[in-house]
Amino acid sequence: MAGIVVKKIKRPPRELVERFRNLSVSTLHEAIGKNVRNLMDPGIKPVAPEMKLVGTAVTVQCYPGDNITVHRAMALAEPGDVLVIDGGGILGVMFGAQMAYQSHRQGIAGVVVDGSVRDVAEIRRMGFPCFARVISPQGSAKENPGSINIPIKCGGVVVRPGDIIVGDDDGVVVVRPENAGEVLEKAIERERREEELRKLMDQGRTSYELYNFEKIFREKGVKEVDEL
Repeated sequence: MAGIVVKKIKRPPRELVERFRNLSVSTLHEAIGKNVRNLMDPGIKPVAPEMKLVGTAVTVQCYPGDNITVHRAMALAEPGDVLVIDGGGILGVMFGAQMAYQSHRQGIAGVVVDGSVRDVAEIRRMGFPCFARVISPQGSAKENPGSINIPIKCGGVVVRPGDIIVGDDDGVVVVRPENAGEVLEKAIERERREEELRKLMDQGRTSYELYNFEKIFREKGVKEVDEL
């Protein structure tokens, strides 16, 4: 079956996306809700520490072992976009240094690859945000086009074109634009509460006390004794 390339997508306002830059993936995951599938699996990792990724998704579905579709997606991407790639497995590298160089020059915000990347030393030197499942030197074919800007699955999460993508040392989270305002409010409030808790910890209070974990121990029938 032939692929499909959707050239125009709806993107959330850039100023809205940028408000996510100072929020961590862990905080956003909690704000969205643990019961919502929003967090890519732990196999998707940054290729270097302290990489921060924020942008809107251009989705890419590749034929296994073939990255020609990524080249088309790069040509379509706009500044601030994130290439989110379903590599169809780990055979064949989907992204490397030359692609990172072009992406950086175009203002592409970064890349997330459920598959393989290479030339990571060069990508690290560029400081280009790159998250991937596998690092491998293996080359790719460029013969079988896939699809661009359709819903895909990356890291176990369904990603739609235009979704907000945030990545850091903890992983990658996907935020739906229609929920972005609510998620921001909850995330900012969570950070405010955590800052207040740190101030109380500075005063000698413990997490066990502050979160009332004693109640759970008591309800579960845990007995505490001075010694055995």
